[in-house]
Amino acid sequence: MYDNMFRFDSEVDALSIQTYVWQAENPKAMMVIAHGAAEHALRYERFARSLNASGIEVWAMDHRGHGQSPGPEGLGDFGKGGWDALVADIGQLIKIARQSSPNLPVVLFGHSMGSFAAQQFVADHSHEMEALILSGSTSRKPLKEGEAPAALGDLNQGFEGRTGYDWLSRDPDEVDKYIADPLCGFESFEPVHVAKMMTALRRYQDGDTYKNVRKDLPCLLVAGDNDPVNNHLKGLLYLEELWNEAGIRPVDKQYYPGGRHEMLNEINRDEVRQKIINWINEVLHL
Repeated sequence: MYDNMFRFDSEVDALSIQTYVWQAENPKAMMVIAHGAAEHALRYERFARSLNASGIEVWAMDHRGHGQSPGPEGLGDFGKGGWDALVADIGQLIKIARQSSPNLPVVLFGHSMGSFAAQQFVADHSHEMEALILSGSTSRKPLKEGEAPAALGDLNQGFEGRTGYDWLSRDPDEVDKYIADPLCGFESFEPVHVAKMMTALRRYQDGDTYKNVRKDLPCLLVAGDNDPVNNHLKGLLYLEELWNEAGIRPVDKQYYPGGRHEMLNEINRDEVRQKIINWINEVLHL
């Protein structure tokens, strides 16, 4: 279980945001986690405790419209501030974490929706972190004039079909836990927020996306090559191109054959967690 929890009011629209902290003894770094859509921060308990054992403190919030941070209309409602406020909330949590431990380097970890928010945040705020990890992420080339935006479609298509969420992991127990969780899998997202999220993702996927990112920022991409979100790694290969075109230090990659969307909950999750920790220790010289 987490060691501490508190709420903060978003600086954008005063929406109350639930936050959790997993503490490490004599911490040498801290991680701020931005979770994915239709899930919540407490799903990262196992990851957080592994990080704690390696001296890394963990801070994670239930994003607006998620977990214990529902919007005015409940889960799926991002509130008055919408998508851009969700991105701004990440920056606010980083500031709060730094005030608590000002001498610790910060790693921002974004998964899926959280990785899209992290991509947007880092474009203008790379000085607020010492490293970036994007999990279950992707990128899309800008639309050509007159081209209709492509939808993600049925993410579960092509998988075994035991449930509607087999695309998340090869581990059926992990999939079943997701389905049984009342704070996961909801499909009540306000269409306007989804549209703004996808518009923002495309807006941040052109040649100028990362021109303001500091050139020495370490970035790690963690993904399975059977994750439908990244289209068999095509989306991540394009993201690598953008990063390289901006002249930032080369992106580091941990791609797993057969892995699906949630590598932290995959059948080889112990390996995945350890490799992420090893990377953090290496790039931050811990």
